[in-house]
Amino acid sequence: MSLGQLGLLGALCGLLVVAGIILAVRSFRPVPADRAAAPRRWTGLWERVCDALPGPWAAAYRWILVVAGGAALVMWVWTARPVQGLLAAAVVAGAPWIWHPAGTSTRRIERLEALSAWLQHLAGAHVVGHTLEAAISGAMRQVPAPIMEPVRVLEARLRMGVDKEDAFRAFADDLDDGAVDNVVLVFLTHIRDRGQGMVETLQALSDLTAKEAAALRTVDAERQKIRTQTRWVAIIVLGLAWLMGSNFGEVWATFGGQMWLLAMGAVFVGAMVWLRRLSVIKPAPRLLHPRSGSAGSVAVAGGAS
Repeated sequence: MSLGQLGLLGALCGLLVVAGIILAVRSFRPVPADRAAAPRRWTGLWERVCDALPGPWAAAYRWILVVAGGAALVMWVWTARPVQGLLAAAVVAGAPWIWHPAGTSTRRIERLEALSAWLQHLAGAHVVGHTLEAAISGAMRQVPAPIMEPVRVLEARLRMGVDKEDAFRAFADDLDDGAVDNVVLVFLTHIRDRGQGMVETLQALSDLTAKEAAALRTVDAERQKIRTQTRWVAIIVLGLAWLMGSNFGEVWATFGGQMWLLAMGAVFVGAMVWLRRLSVIKPAPRLLHPRSGSAGSVAVAGGAS
């Protein structure tokens, strides 16, 4: 290892140590209540990244990023070329998207199916004379896993005396789907006038949600062949890039070679991102405006709250 490489490694280690000390010091400082309650941009970005991945990949993605950082460091020290280290990190961090190159609606389909089953349980509880709030509390054991957490939070809010309209609107924001907004609008109408026919309405909503999930599952299955073909094309492209880098190593050592390598990597990443945007099935448009800070600040689309 040359002195230049050792210097780069030492500088990087020093930066990591300084960053660790800063984070340790900040962890002992109390966070103001207003800042703690405010939405965090990076937290929302991280949640969107994890939502775009299948379950096992999302659960392990923190460790994948750690491995990506290690791969960048090893490649940087080995080749003494920054672009190779950057591309190594990008390949490891992007491995979930390389293996799943096109978006899938599996998570949304499972959530809609769970919502349909939950509405059926609520309709059954409402038949025996329970109020909607009591039906939600009494049917907690029957809540399917994909929506367990938002329903649990909704039940806790209702039990603790939070305004019912605010609690239901917060539930809609937690799931962030137009299909859920449709259900929440029915809930809001019911708690305002306590009209008749709630059981039939819940059953109709359950059937409608189940049909939407079935249609999405059919579309998602048709796209599976495209995802498989794109996956292998991406792997072949990466293999060819590795062979080119191994056989023409001196070419990439120059400044022009580094810039050309960086441009090719950017084109590959851009193509993968473009493919996912073309193939993703977006959630149904929201019928309720998301809250902007407080639960009571949500307005129905097209009118005041």
